[in-house]
Order: sequence, then C-alpha cells, then structure tokens
Amino acid sequence: IYKLDLDYSYSSASSDRNISSDSSSNSINGFPLVCTNGAKGLCIEKNLDANHDNVNDNTATTNPITDGRQRSTQLFHNPVPLELTIKTLALAKSIGCVTNYYLNHDVYAQPTLDWHYEAIQRYANLTGVKFTYCKDDYSTAIQKGLSSKLLILCKTEDIDSVYSQVSKELGDVAKVIRGSPPFFVEILHKDVCKGNGLEKMCDTLGVDLGECISFGDGHNDIEFIQMSGLGIAMKNAVDSLKGVADDITEYSNNDDGVVRMLQQLEKSGKLHFQK
Repeated sequence: IYKLDLDYSYSSASSDRNISSDSSSNSINGFPLVCTNGAKGLCIEKNLDANHDNVNDNTATTNPITDGRQRSTQLFHNPVPLELTIKTLALAKSIGCVTNYYLNHDVYAQPTLDWHYEAIQRYANLTGVKFTYCKDDYSTAIQKGLSSKLLILCKTEDIDSVYSQVSKELGDVAKVIRGSPPFFVEILHKDVCKGNGLEKMCDTLGVDLGECISFGDGHNDIEFIQMSGLGIAMKNAVDSLKGVADDITEYSNNDDGVVRMLQQLEKSGKLHFQK
C-alpha cells in the first residue's frame, strides 16, 4: 500500500474534530496521507511545496508549508450548474428548508425560521465553517460565482422525506447524498464524488488506486471506499458504507480506530511504511 486516504470529519478525527497525536504521527513515516472533508469545496488542488497531501472533501489540497503560505494549483473544479442551483434553491424554499451555498471558502445561507438558525449553528459546530447570512435569495452569491455544492438543511425527523423528494426531483441531473449526521442533504454536480477526486489525485501523484487504503464513515464516502485497493469503514460508519467496505475497524474514531487498524495491518504484514 502506497497511500492512505482518510475521511477527516468522523473517521480520522474524533467527534470534536481533533486528530490525536497517535493518528497524526502516521503522516511522518514516509506514508503519503490524504484527508477528505465534506465541509469543504469541490475542486482538487495540489500544493507545490508539501511532503504529503491532505484532501478537503471533493477538494484535494496538501498541507500548508512551514512559512505559513499555501501555494496550490487547481486540478479540477465541477461547480453546481446555474440551472440546477436555481432549481435546488427553489425546491428547498418550497419545503421550508434553508440552503448552504458554498462559494470558495465562504458559505452563504438565508435563514428565515428559528430552527434554520439552529440547524446552521449545528452544522457550524460540526464542521467549523463560518456562515454569511443573506436576504436577497442568494443573488449576490450567485453573481460572485457558481457554488461548489449546495446543502439543504432539514430537521432530523424529516431527513427521509426531504432526501426522497430531493432525489426524485433532482436525482437525474445531480449527485444527491443523504447527510450524516442526518439533518442535511447534499447536492453536487452529477460527476462529483470523493471517489473521482481520489482517482484524479492518484493520477497526479502517479499512484495506483489499488495501492491506496481509504477510511470513511458516511454516505459520501461510498465511491471513495469502493475505488481504493483497501476500503475500510469505521465502526461508527453508516450501514450503507459498511456494506461495501472491505473491512470495518474494531474501534470508532473516538478511540483512534484508524491508527489501531493500521497497526493491525502492519503487524499482519499487509502494510509496510517507507523508511
């Protein structure tokens, strides 16, 4: 195995989004490390000055360089088309939900109900992203550029009905993903997924997909897990991901499940760190 790919949000990181020293130490053993995070944008970028790579969501970027500057080159970006954007915003409004509009590193939202603000705060606590509130039906955001992805926030008890309706109305022209934790639905360009992002990153690095280990926990990690040489679901993963994974960790993200699994693979002779 040449490269390790992690879903950052709840696989390598604990529930408070921190990575333990034991987990992070694996990135300095000559083992290329890539972390994906569903809270970020949908382009792939490669830093020009890093020793190993970090990936953000459907975005792939490398670690910041030591002087605090991060220089990167974009490999691809597939934003949500304008027609799909307008249709998604109208659909979300019609069912009483609020939408996150991702533009580069900014996230716009137009909450109108108390529970909208609560859902936005919950998502902010979950991901660490900061929101810009708008009152113009997202027109300013749209004028600035197409969204990397759209995310419809809903009440937890409504997730099944909202996901079903969004899939029915947009599923033919968009990538629709049921969120985890279950209080949002993601809408992306139909060709965007972490698996395709991983493939493009591997092409750039000259690494075979079969030489990658991937760890994930959510619905948006399915292609990511399926396309890797060894796809591993976390103990705390959703059932649909466990169903397609090659293996499941014995421990959750809160108990260093990733590093414990890597240690098991190393002891079994299936994993060799570069010296």
